[in-house]
Amino acid sequence: MTTIQIYLPDKQALAFYREKATAEFWDKHWETDTLKETLRGAKDDGLFVPIVKRYLPANSIVLEGGCGQGYIVQALQYQGYKAIGVDFASETIKNIKEALPELDVRLGDVRSLDLPDGSLDGYVSGGVIEHFWEGYEAIIKEMYRTLRVGGLLFISFPYMSPLRKSKAAWHIYPFQNSEALNDHQEQFYQFALPTRSVLADMSSLGFELRERFAFGGLKGFKDEVALAKPLLQDIYDGKRWRRWQKPLERLFTIFAAHCDLLVLQKKK
Repeated sequence: MTTIQIYLPDKQALAFYREKATAEFWDKHWETDTLKETLRGAKDDGLFVPIVKRYLPANSIVLEGGCGQGYIVQALQYQGYKAIGVDFASETIKNIKEALPELDVRLGDVRSLDLPDGSLDGYVSGGVIEHFWEGYEAIIKEMYRTLRVGGLLFISFPYMSPLRKSKAAWHIYPFQNSEALNDHQEQFYQFALPTRSVLADMSSLGFELRERFAFGGLKGFKDEVALAKPLLQDIYDGKRWRRWQKPLERLFTIFAAHCDLLVLQKKK
């Protein structure tokens, strides 16, 4: 399916139009016959789990809001955390419960969590806040409410990388104000967000930045440079020249990373 990108100067964000990221969309996207085997083998995701381990001791209570197929929840549990997963995709949650009944996954909405105030030591959010056309305010307020003082938020989202900012500055994307696109929400998929704005919103709630890094350079470059995509897609998928994956990932991450990851601490 073709993805259309439109730059929104009033939001300083890039909007991706493909298909709305509804619960039904994710149920279909995540459907698999190998969920049980994959879940049982989930010990580390190579991204969130290592950074959670750096900041929080084992036995901490960590929620993944928007847990998808539950791999990170299972990996955190394997590493000794009291892990909880919440997602609004009902069929996916049902499938996880059937595949691994001992895993604590729950049907819910990240904008209104059924959790007490200050009950979490950590909150993981990987690729969630960018999918809401109306904005992420309700989501981050729930993050803040459910974390204890001193608790940590580990959050990633597609962002306005230097490459995307350059393309916007040169008007390579079509431009449109967000109000003009309100009637096209059924095709809206996600934003690439300006990290500065996300940090300002987090700071206004009472979060303080502890660490920031970008990742997904190979994906970010291949998706933004059409001429390079046919070759880089094969490398990205591991179909050929796999030895080039890591060097290209490091190189492209400098200026073309797909996502930003923030570690934020609730200070008050």
